[in-house]
Amino acid sequence: MLHRYFVLAIALVAVLVGVQVPNFITQYQQRLDSQLTEAMVYYKEYQLIADKYLNGDMNALIQMHEESDNPVFKDEAIPLRELIRRVDLYRHEQQQLQQGYLKQLWFVATEANREMVDNTWRAYSFNVPLTRQAVFSGVIAALLAVLLFDGCIGGCKLAYRRFRRKRHQPHRHAKS
Repeated sequence: MLHRYFVLAIALVAVLVGVQVPNFITQYQQRLDSQLTEAMVYYKEYQLIADKYLNGDMNALIQMHEESDNPVFKDEAIPLRELIRRVDLYRHEQQQLQQGYLKQLWFVATEANREMVDNTWRAYSFNVPLTRQAVFSGVIAALLAVLLFDGCIGGCKLAYRRFRRKRHQPHRHAKS
């Protein structure tokens, strides 16, 4: 009987952890949106310059910076290139997060910007959302936890029975 209560407790903890997954994805998306919004403030200014003088070619703008004789202008190429890289990255990540829930989950788990994932985790705010994704994640987490626990207990019991059986079997000695 105590075993079943323990399994229920594991299932409840797994549900509470499981419902955090879509919440984490939402908070990651919010962080991503704010990072992109901030980067776009500066990007748009550079894009206006590229539009005005270089037919909108941002790479030509970077090249112009890199080839400049003015060291200040030349050094500006490095942060400009980084800004463009980040905007491209954030746009790509936003596209990935516009897909279905399982694809979002896979993306955040395998491909998302690790620095942003870490920052999201550090500032993470726990709550218990009752969305379809949260319920789905919670149920799956509970099932996996219970199956894993029961599998481990069953494996331990099986190993113990085999050990006891071997230990209690009489040793057969070869005839001389």
